[in-house]
Amino acid sequence: MKINKLINCFTALSMMLIISNGAKAQQPNPLAEKYEEFTLIGKVQDQEKFYKDLIKKIPETEKNRKIYDRIKGAIAINWLHDENLEKFKYYDKSVKDGLSLFELTNILEKWLDEQKHMEWVDVISKQYIKDIENGLRKDDFEHAHELLLEISATVDCINGDKSSALAKINEALKDAKMRNMNYFKDSKPNFISRYAFILDANGQTQKAIDTLTVSVKEAESNPKLLSTLKTIYAKINGEDNAIKYVTSLQDEAYQHYYKALESKWDPIGKPAPTIAITKLNGQEFKVSDYKGKIMVVDFWSTTCTPCKACFPAFERIVADYKNEPFQLFVAGIAEDKETQQKYVDKSKLTLDVLRDPDMEFYKAIGAKGTPHKFIIDPKGIIRMEGIGYAGSTDREYYELKAMVEITKKHAADNN
Repeated sequence: MKINKLINCFTALSMMLIISNGAKAQQPNPLAEKYEEFTLIGKVQDQEKFYKDLIKKIPETEKNRKIYDRIKGAIAINWLHDENLEKFKYYDKSVKDGLSLFELTNILEKWLDEQKHMEWVDVISKQYIKDIENGLRKDDFEHAHELLLEISATVDCINGDKSSALAKINEALKDAKMRNMNYFKDSKPNFISRYAFILDANGQTQKAIDTLTVSVKEAESNPKLLSTLKTIYAKINGEDNAIKYVTSLQDEAYQHYYKALESKWDPIGKPAPTIAITKLNGQEFKVSDYKGKIMVVDFWSTTCTPCKACFPAFERIVADYKNEPFQLFVAGIAEDKETQQKYVDKSKLTLDVLRDPDMEFYKAIGAKGTPHKFIIDPKGIIRMEGIGYAGSTDREYYELKAMVEITKKHAADNN
């Protein structure tokens, strides 16, 4: 599946995914209109009531089953999110499409990382692997199967079934359709961390260390992977040596990106736009108000998965420069305030958010998509930019930090 097709699948209305192949999709569809109402309901209890009332008015038929499956699938996932296993089981058979499977894997992966509801994770992941392989559920985005294999393998290893874990993780290694695309947050580092954990458990400790070492050198890493490497390396070489080893690999990776990006600094640059927009808190924003500071502006939307994948690295950058003349903003485009605020509240995002609903600032600065970040020097001149998600939290962090440091160096030289 091409990446453009994947992005379109995630950002288009879910309803379009369901009715696109219908023979009479061009005709008015009252259930489709009701589905759009359903997607705006926040609480799963209210979603369930809406569904029960709806099916009394518009009975389920062969013709509208796909839409009802999408409704029931969403209810199932939301009950699982609320940790109500019985309710999830009641609607579970309708979790059939790629979007629902994507949301389900997010929940299971989060619980695995938190070591929470491990029995549920074990049972659900194994059942869904079997169902996908038997064609009972459609992995539209070619992402769920490989991730479910990773999850199930890790649970097996934790439960002491090391040989089963190794077999599953090796199968997932062959099934890497989406892992190498820079789309989902830390998908490759998370896999490598789980792979190394299972290798080590099966007595292949040096292979685990070598695999993790290459990942850190190539910035295919995140805090979880670094912790895995420290733990495994310390078993052979001691904790102090493990810390030194990992730190040296991180320094090597950062220096690589610094050197690679030095030539990207624009000695001429162009003035940042003077257009005024607003912050999410309602205050006015103009670039000119931040002269004297290095500023990063990154464009995003709540429907952009790679945009949100960048945020953990951005938060690390903000922490690094909290005592320096520096400011980072994420500018949300083409969305209303309520949508942005809902995401910020739910995700507990700490970054400073701008609102650019009409994309005026976006167009004026010359952005070409999301995510797209611009680095502005203390005189208000755009010096560097970067498009897309780098593929891992550490690589995103190294690249942005290098751009900030390069801009900082040139700013000092020009004073």
